[in-house]
Amino acid sequence: MTTYKGIEIDSRLCPLIRHMAHVEEYREMLQRLQAVWDNLALLGQLSGIATDMNSTRQAFSQLTATLLDNLGMETRRKVVLEMRSRAQVAVDILVRNLFERTADIGFLAIDDELRRYAGKASSPQGADPAEHAAIVERFQAYVEKYSVYHDIVLLDTGGRVLARLDQTQALEHSNDPLVDEALRTTAPYVEHFRVSDLQAGGAPVLAYAYRIENAGGDTPLGVLCLCFRFEDEMRGIFANLLRTGDWYLLSLLDADGICIASSDPLQLPVGTRVEMVLDADCRIVRLGGREYLATSANTRGYQGYLGPGWLAHVMVPLEHAFGRDAGDRLARVPPATLHGVMHSPTLFSDELQRIPDRADLIQRELNRSVWNGSVRQGKGGNTMNSTFSKVLLGEIGNTGVQTRDVFARSIGNLHETVVSSILGDCEFQAALAIDIMDRNLYERANDCRWWALNPVFREALGDDAPDAAHGSAMAATLAQINALYTVYDKLVVFDRRGRIVAVSSERCQHLVGLTLGDEWARRTLALDNLRHYVVSPFEATPLYDGRPTYIYAAPIPAAGAALRVVGGIAIVFDAEPQFRAMLCDAIAHDAPAAGDASTPFAAFVDDKGKVVACSDHTLVPGDMLEADGALLALAPGATYSSIVVRNRAYYAVGSRMSSGYREYKGPDDAYRNDVAALVFMPLGAEITTGSGATAPVDRIRAPHRHAADDGAETMEIASFLIGEEWLGIPCRDVVEAVGLEHVTTVPGMPDHVRGVMMFHGNPVPVFDLRNELRFGKPADPDTYRQIVIVRASDDSVFGILVHALAETPEIPLHLIDPIANLFPGQAVLAESVARPDPSHGRNGILVILSAHRIRDRLQRQGDAITQAARALPLDGERLVLG
Repeated sequence: MTTYKGIEIDSRLCPLIRHMAHVEEYREMLQRLQAVWDNLALLGQLSGIATDMNSTRQAFSQLTATLLDNLGMETRRKVVLEMRSRAQVAVDILVRNLFERTADIGFLAIDDELRRYAGKASSPQGADPAEHAAIVERFQAYVEKYSVYHDIVLLDTGGRVLARLDQTQALEHSNDPLVDEALRTTAPYVEHFRVSDLQAGGAPVLAYAYRIENAGGDTPLGVLCLCFRFEDEMRGIFANLLRTGDWYLLSLLDADGICIASSDPLQLPVGTRVEMVLDADCRIVRLGGREYLATSANTRGYQGYLGPGWLAHVMVPLEHAFGRDAGDRLARVPPATLHGVMHSPTLFSDELQRIPDRADLIQRELNRSVWNGSVRQGKGGNTMNSTFSKVLLGEIGNTGVQTRDVFARSIGNLHETVVSSILGDCEFQAALAIDIMDRNLYERANDCRWWALNPVFREALGDDAPDAAHGSAMAATLAQINALYTVYDKLVVFDRRGRIVAVSSERCQHLVGLTLGDEWARRTLALDNLRHYVVSPFEATPLYDGRPTYIYAAPIPAAGAALRVVGGIAIVFDAEPQFRAMLCDAIAHDAPAAGDASTPFAAFVDDKGKVVACSDHTLVPGDMLEADGALLALAPGATYSSIVVRNRAYYAVGSRMSSGYREYKGPDDAYRNDVAALVFMPLGAEITTGSGATAPVDRIRAPHRHAADDGAETMEIASFLIGEEWLGIPCRDVVEAVGLEHVTTVPGMPDHVRGVMMFHGNPVPVFDLRNELRFGKPADPDTYRQIVIVRASDDSVFGILVHALAETPEIPLHLIDPIANLFPGQAVLAESVARPDPSHGRNGILVILSAHRIRDRLQRQGDAITQAARALPLDGERLVLG
């Protein structure tokens, strides 16, 4: 802990709090009120009103420190959470993408046409120009599908360039050590990011390489390199993570802290060494003469792959780090829901939840002190200046209300900060989930189109009925592919009539001979462009054992130049485990147990709310998820968040609509499928209407004196609230108000007898008047907060339970009407009513009770309690029963 401008705060806030404008605003307001308290305490001593302000000043001062510390720490936590979410998304999305590249290089390196060409081009006679042109055309066809690559290079074992996609590159021979490493490695790929002679211009290139071997796998024929569009990929990742008006600066760092990609090269140029922040959640760093709040994140990896060892780094200028945007998100939440969440006992820390209670307790004690002082003045106190004392008491009460209001507003601010940060985190997790999905399915659209060009399939389907040898060759090729790409449940090849002729697994042989009557199969065979593909609806299919999934399919052209479709390939996505893994990765949490409402969960749903996948096993594909319509009615790439009630619990929900990736679902892609990712974060049990009732708020105001206005005779009334009813007793009959701390329950007493308490060494009975007063709406006995000690005309003393203390107005007698005139012959507890007086701030009817009538009505029980209590021992100020 440390001290900031007289306030004790967490040391982590010290360099940050001056940049938190709203925290500074509340600090200044509370410190101004603290100065007012100092003045009031001095004036109270000079006036002799016998109201001690010191304890109130100290209590408010201690609470101020607690409040500002919590407000500052939650503000800090919100910003750090958003920064770390951006960093984690940036690096994890990239690593997932690069994981696919490690599979690509392994599969393309065993391509039969590349093997044939590499073997011939490496031989003394070499390949002829037509063969060279054909292999470049094959590279072009590959990159048309897998547009993440900007170049493909085929070299012989000595580094001589045999063929490449980018014909503008003049390199004939490479000296990059990557060639030798690819020839010798025992790993399934070689991955390097560095300056290489493979790419002119001196810019680093991210290359994936592996050797091409003969069919027997014992003789290397050359090395294949795939060059990844690194800069283009990072621009897209950064753009998806930044909103209009953001001050965040995103970058990717290598293991030495060197920036290799930046969202703003003017602020953070590539090649700059940056201070990494891995040993703390954030730190202040300097760059270019400016201070930034910074954090870094290592990848969590994907299926054991950790990428090239890079990390994401996020910075924000300190002066812009803590701008508030809670209102934008919270404005979407229904007021009743937001109120319930703000009072959730599980969302906020115990210390934070105690702040409003502590503020209310301080205020109640202050109000009681002011009220008692006003009562004493109403009975003709011996102060030097009665009018001044009354005004001072009123000002003390008003200042207390102002102080509590500042606490209430700042607590509301704090709650908004906490809830807004959770909503923001849900939005980012939803963005990560849908981005993972789009990128994954982009690969599926590429795979089916590329594999459709496999010579084995094209040659086998050229005949009307493939023979057994062709069938075996196709099945072996499908099995080889499926072994490398485990995201598929199975792969099938079908002929021009839709009949399945080969499958990727022995367990699926029963499907051979089945004719596909699905609409997606017919559309596949009708395609006339090899760039196009077909996707089935997300529905149950026999190809996935009766479960729902997506099937990606592409037409297989006959061998030769002319386009003639001879069949198709269908790749059956293993939707159930793959989608669940994507969702669990996005929320960084294992799949929750069925019915577990304490952990987050996520779902993919279509625009009608039908579940595609869910990390929570209580929702299965095909279920309808009830959700706010605004969470689903989103434009592609749009984000939304809100709070919903599900299974009697509050959930923060973030939603992001699919927008595709690169050309997948892009303007030139005919495929459309509106799917949103929704992330649900539990916020606590639902608070139903009417639960958690609270006592009325004390409404102490400055008393009004009327005698000076017109010389009329007046009566001063000590007023209070029982339930929502405004009642009072003449000040002359009131002793003082005390707390509830020392009331002892007496067994066997009627409902209107709460118990007995010691008052100035004597036992007095305590009465509950709510039933005697016969209110239309019964008051809640559990929310009583004060006891008003009353002295009847026979000098007997008793207590009345009240919910809250109110002002002590001075009312002209001509505005007071006796009850006997209104209800003749009725034995009521009230003696009179005071008419409303809007000109002096009194709008309601004040019912004035009679201490004597209360005593008469309840005398028998009260005397019995008092006599019994006199014989009981004391434990401090509390009677001991039993």
